[in-house]
Amino acid sequence: MTRHPFAKKYSYIHFSVKPPCTDALKIRKTMQDGLAEAFGVTASGTYLDILWIAEGGSNVIIRVAAEDASNFLAAVVTTTVSPRLSMIQETCFLPSLLLSKETST
Repeated sequence: MTRHPFAKKYSYIHFSVKPPCTDALKIRKTMQDGLAEAFGVTASGTYLDILWIAEGGSNVIIRVAAEDASNFLAAVVTTTVSPRLSMIQETCFLPSLLLSKETST
């Protein structure tokens, strides 16, 4: 049996959102504004998926390409645009992120 290393294609990131926001477009706009502010207009087109927003809007899980993750994190957590996003956890294995989300709620 041949073992293949786990390919790190995507990075999954769990953020807290302050003030809470359930509008996916507003959260996406905040992320794009942060990327544009930190790295320019071209970076604001970084591909990302919003996978989950908590019912009350206090948490969000997004997926971004692994090669874009470090720039994405730097831009999003340093931006002054509202709502503010704070990273809770980042992983390349989504089920581990969901497990930690379930135990914290």
